[in-house]
Amino acid sequence: MKKLLTLLLLSPLAFAEDISEYQRITPKELKIQDNLERTILDYSTSDELGMNQMLAPVGWTEPIVSLEFELRGIVIAGVLGLEFKEETAKFNVNEGFVIPKNTKVRIHNAGNVPLHLVEILRPGYKESLVKEYESFE
Repeated sequence: MKKLLTLLLLSPLAFAEDISEYQRITPKELKIQDNLERTILDYSTSDELGMNQMLAPVGWTEPIVSLEFELRGIVIAGVLGLEFKEETAKFNVNEGFVIPKNTKVRIHNAGNVPLHLVEILRPGYKESLVKEYESFE
């Protein structure tokens, strides 16, 4: 777990803002409607780095997407499913994951309890950086 937290925190430090004193960040709450509604708590303070919590109900899935940003995260509760063209990977509580930039993936709740993730995005999220697809072809 210590290695995972170090991995998540070190690479984003390359994009750290010049901050001279501590900051308290109040997240923006976003409701996103896929097949079911999920909640994103966005703690991002710059375009270079995104920091989110995601809460998704049982049965939630995104469409197939390609992200023009790297996505790293940790599963806090539930089971994360990442479906690729050739395989589906599952990640349990306290396991980390990386989705490389420009990888086609369907992200979903693969468990029977709500899914809770902490995510780091590099660069930060913009709708224009997400492309949706009908299939993996």
